[in-house]
Amino acid sequence: MKPPPSIRPVDASSPRPLWSVMIPTYNPDARLLEETLRSVLDQDPGPETMQIGIVDDASPAAPDLESLAERLAPGRVEVIRQPQNGGMAATWNACIERARGRWVHILHQDDLALPGFYRRLGEAVEAHPQLGGAYTQHYLIDEAGKREWLMSQNPAKKPGIVEDWVQLVFIELSFQTPSIVVKREAYERLGGFRSDMRYALDWDMWKRLAAAYPIWYDPEPLACYRRHGRGASMDFFATGGNMQEVRLSIDLARDYLPGEQGARVAAASRRHYARDAVDLALHSLFMLRRLDIAKTQLLEALRFGIGWRLAPLLAARFFAGVRRWVRARLGL
Repeated sequence: MKPPPSIRPVDASSPRPLWSVMIPTYNPDARLLEETLRSVLDQDPGPETMQIGIVDDASPAAPDLESLAERLAPGRVEVIRQPQNGGMAATWNACIERARGRWVHILHQDDLALPGFYRRLGEAVEAHPQLGGAYTQHYLIDEAGKREWLMSQNPAKKPGIVEDWVQLVFIELSFQTPSIVVKREAYERLGGFRSDMRYALDWDMWKRLAAAYPIWYDPEPLACYRRHGRGASMDFFATGGNMQEVRLSIDLARDYLPGEQGARVAAASRRHYARDAVDLALHSLFMLRRLDIAKTQLLEALRFGIGWRLAPLLAARFFAGVRRWVRARLGL
């Protein structure tokens, strides 16, 4: 595969705020984008401390982004329109290239930064200059904004540097992009997001980051990741492209760790994501009524090399799902 694209350093003579909050967009829902912008503007410490920008990927059906930004905060939000559509990785990399801040937060067009996000992480990164990234606990929310559950599997009860980063980043990914901020200098050193990925590109980036820098975790839930039950991601699940990229990312990451550790971690990660494929198959069958996705994801689970283990794994994950459903219905 091609190496990650390079990220140019910021002009040393330009002002350097602490934060660059960059919002990549493509045909955004105006209402949800307004919620996203408000979640940042409500915490805005001023232009000396925070750059706020929208980078649009040449949307053919975008709302009037300039008018929206001007209505919410006159003169405060930069709107950058890409000259042609480049896809997710190209847009995220454009966000980084346009970022002047020492720390970059890529915030999806319909996700949220909750009150305290920038204050708490700002205190952490200023107190620990060795960090390359910092993230918080975060909620999964649905299209209507309802909080469904907490996403990070990090068991830490107090803020601090992530000790078990191999488990929480390499074997399984315990956070989503809206919850993490990254030192721009780290992107300059490691490169940006791979343009030949569309599903696991963030996971690949965070593995490179965790192998090179300490990462901070705050267990306070201070961000929201919005999941949709429609659109391009569902089509990608139906083709199995999601798990194909997961396996590619696992194989690439063997080179990010020394010696035999890479092989051991890859084997553990393949077992973990075989379970994920089974969970997605069951969710698709019983909740989404998508038999096509269910069949494809079961086949993808087999391609992780679990063989005869698929049958007991399927039974175990089915009954675990039933228990979660019962607990949710009972309010436990």
